[in-house]
Amino acid sequence: MQDNRFDKYKRILLKKKEDILHTINQMEQNGIKEGQREELSELSTIDNHPADMATEVYDKERGYALFENEKNILAKIDAALENIENGSYGICEICGGDIENERLEAIPYVSTCKKCMNEKLGYSTIKPDRPVEEEVLGFPFGRSFRDVSDENEYDGEDAWQEVGNFNRMKHSKLNYDDEQMPGTVEWVENISNQQYKNQLP
Repeated sequence: MQDNRFDKYKRILLKKKEDILHTINQMEQNGIKEGQREELSELSTIDNHPADMATEVYDKERGYALFENEKNILAKIDAALENIENGSYGICEICGGDIENERLEAIPYVSTCKKCMNEKLGYSTIKPDRPVEEEVLGFPFGRSFRDVSDENEYDGEDAWQEVGNFNRMKHSKLNYDDEQMPGTVEWVENISNQQYKNQLP
């Protein structure tokens, strides 16, 4: 890469850094770090409906997620600016090849080429910011789906099916008058296509 390209991307990165610092500053001024009690300005939330509290918790978590996202992008921008200074900007951190110009134009703080990123974003890839326990969670507890490879061992889909069937009521003598099929809501959903065709003139 040429020095003039370094200057171009450095200007873009510095502008993005300034914008993100402004956003982070606004988030902090608007109380992103305040506790829920201070934000709601209430002494007690005992008289609030649980759904209202769930909405408040969701909004707070969403704010935290957006705040952390801005901080993560800021860290990537700082790393890219450091790479510009030491001459390693635009080089893929995985394979060592050049990062595509189009990719740098779109995301100037990117650190991998398109090929390596596609391989890195595999379904079973564990992100570095995930809990450390996930590194040792293999089959059958890890994220897995092996039906496409004709394997019949216990995998993640089987675990999900067991969780989905948990606490489902089995047929008993107490529900003798319950003719509703599982998975239906209205009585009309119990009518099969054959029953419908049989009643036609």
